[in-house]
Amino acid sequence: MMTDLRPLLLLVTGLGVLVAVRVAVWPLADVSLPALVSETPLRQTADSSRGSAAELGAAIVSRDPFRLGRRPVLPAYDPLRLVDQLAPPPPRPTLVLVGVLDGRPPSAVIEGMPTVEGSRVVRVGDLIGGLRIKAISSRRVVISAMDTTWVLEVREPWKP
Repeated sequence: MMTDLRPLLLLVTGLGVLVAVRVAVWPLADVSLPALVSETPLRQTADSSRGSAAELGAAIVSRDPFRLGRRPVLPAYDPLRLVDQLAPPPPRPTLVLVGVLDGRPPSAVIEGMPTVEGSRVVRVGDLIGGLRIKAISSRRVVISAMDTTWVLEVREPWKP
């Protein structure tokens, strides 16, 4: 079986060598440098453009490709405003302090926490739905988020 493949391998190798020689000797695409340009036409065009600089300036201003009226666009472009229009801000939760439990450590019962149904008992340092409990005293609780701070006081239904 080895003897049957040997002539085929020699033929393929010979064809590969012939193709390599053909590409090396005669390139597939014509490669040549562009002809040199004489210097006299360049000088003539430069001199003619100097004489008509005022005309060229007037032509450029009259054909302003950006804005014909040359007035700013109303409203002004603001990429941050476009982002605000696409994504409405999430609603701020309505937090209600139901009660405070004095103790070590103090706790508070709060209604309206995001991701929580009903009331929730919280302590200082708890993080619930992006809201952090900062301080708990006998009458008030301080809760902070990224851009808002709530100071909640115990509701007293008998006071108007």
